[in-house]
Amino acid sequence: MKTLRDPALALCALSGVDPTEPVMVEVPLVHGDNTLTTAKALEGRRVGFADRYRGGNGHELIEHREPFLRALDILRRAGAQLLSVPAQRTDDILRFNQNGRNEIDELVSEFQLDALVSDSQSAAFHAACWSGYPVFGEPLGDGTTCWFYSARWSKDSLATLIQAYRSARCLADAQG
Repeated sequence: MKTLRDPALALCALSGVDPTEPVMVEVPLVHGDNTLTTAKALEGRRVGFADRYRGGNGHELIEHREPFLRALDILRRAGAQLLSVPAQRTDDILRFNQNGRNEIDELVSEFQLDALVSDSQSAAFHAACWSGYPVFGEPLGDGTTCWFYSARWSKDSLATLIQAYRSARCLADAQG
């Protein structure tokens, strides 16, 4: 679009308003404020993050770095409900139950999660992912990655969640 008039005409065309017709339809004003849309994008979504490793008879707390905590904050402000969950130590052998499910399946079912997240420093659930399990990585800006995981059956819904996270992150970056 070369001039300011071009987008205005495109908006009129998309809204279905023809000023020369006898019947006009009132179209609500378009505002540039998409805060509410972004805030509601993850409303009702349940996202788990590892707060501790379990292995053997003990637990080891996970200390998260600031960029990952910021990613969790973005998810929270976008409406996601964050739940702390235990993760298997990456050096432990994955144990499968009789249904052939792994740690990710178990956690998603047990806590009724839409996704799990970890950073590349801990990569809490990375060892449990293999072919067929959806996993997406989002850069955190400090050379690390925020990994999003979900159960095998939820690839499409995880992609939608990632898109909503990206929008919320862009909005957070724009607001400073």
